Amino acid sequence: MPHMRLPSGQTAAIGLVLLSSLLYSLGYALSKRLIETWHFDAMQLFVLRSLLVVAGLFALHLTGLKRLSPLRLLSPPHPWIQRLAATALVLSAVLAMIGYGYLPVTTATAFSYLTPLLVTVLAAILLRERVPVQRWLAVALGFAGVLVIVHPGASAPAGAGHLIGVGAALGSAILYAIQQMLIRHSRDTMTTTDVVAQAAIVGLVLLGGAMPFVWRSVPVQAMLLVVAATAAQTGGLLTIAAAIRQGQISRLAPWQYGGMIWAMGLDLAMFGHTPGTVALSGAVMIVMGGLLSQIRLPSRLKPLEARR
Repeated sequence: MPHMRLPSGQTAAIGLVLLSSLLYSLGYALSKRLIETWHFDAMQLFVLRSLLVVAGLFALHLTGLKRLSPLRLLSPPHPWIQRLAATALVLSAVLAMIGYGYLPVTTATAFSYLTPLLVTVLAAILLRERVPVQRWLAVALGFAGVLVIVHPGASAPAGAGHLIGVGAALGSAILYAIQQMLIRHSRDTMTTTDVVAQAAIVGLVLLGGAMPFVWRSVPVQAMLLVVAATAAQTGGLLTIAAAIRQGQISRLAPWQYGGMIWAMGLDLAMFGHTPGTVALSGAVMIVMGGLLSQIRLPSRLKPLEARR
């Protein structure tokens, strides 16, 4: 019989992935609220987020809770890889905010969760990770669950805004997969603090020039939501970076589909979108895909070439 066996640290990595998906879903749901209610531009929201992150890092440094070297911030190990990863993350986050602005949370999350498929493929090709057949089936099952959740009856009506949202969500997924691969490639030298700090610095450099054209005043109530969204998204970034550094990336990929379950809950709580039976069936498929990805077949059932 197939059995489930988790390598050392893998259970913790799975927990971090699930927590990350919850925090990211919450952060983007709050961003959607900011875009819909106050009509903020996605670039302004990311700049505000970056300023808060930089301020938080320096506050930790001043209190002695986190020792940060200014030299490491300006010139981290493998700087070009870190900055490339940060650039991919910045652009991915901005596109994701645009996608969430135009689409329901569940729909935007579903399109963006093409990332696990892309990560599994890239891990097999670039990192030479061995991806067993059942893990490919797990990813396919999870993606099928996504398609069930966003079946045509659940999608927003077609239109220019819908197409912009879909294109932004797809672009975000591709860039996020690239960022995860770069983190995994440099996990021995890139800390989770590096990931957060470089994303904030690169975000300010890339998007700062656009602020005179898109900036809106920020009321106190909106600023509180910005702080909450920043805390959630930064927490999501920290936990996914920690998970990737601990676990095999193709094994963790299907668990990222768990974000769909959080997205349905947030759609219900914050925007009044009630998931139906079909959507709940898709959520079950997503969980089954995550569990299937952890099953290892007995050696007698493995392909002959795998036993040689």
